Amino acid sequence: MTSGPEQSGRRYGRTDSRRPRTRTAADPAATDTGDPGSPGHDDDLLTISEVTAWLRISRTTFYRWRLTVAGLAVMRLPGGSVRIRRSDLHRWLRNRLEQQAEENTKP
Repeated sequence: MTSGPEQSGRRYGRTDSRRPRTRTAADPAATDTGDPGSPGHDDDLLTISEVTAWLRISRTTFYRWRLTVAGLAVMRLPGGSVRIRRSDLHRWLRNRLEQQAEENTKP
């Protein structure tokens, strides 16, 4: 008995290396919602878009705050993009709240 041509696991020469990675429950990124206020690792690096969406400010406001207000620590990646460490964002927000509280209590 002759069987048909043997089929390999490949289809039209495309390999499985292009398949997107599936997140599992063991993957720490699977529980991260992208919200800087959500529980996550303090070392998570957030994009400017994630930070501005969470703070509900424009990108222009973000850059103005970096220049005029006590600057938020950012990390510049080799490609030129900017990331903000989650812990630095929380520390910066706490400092801003403390400064505002001091200004409001001054006579």
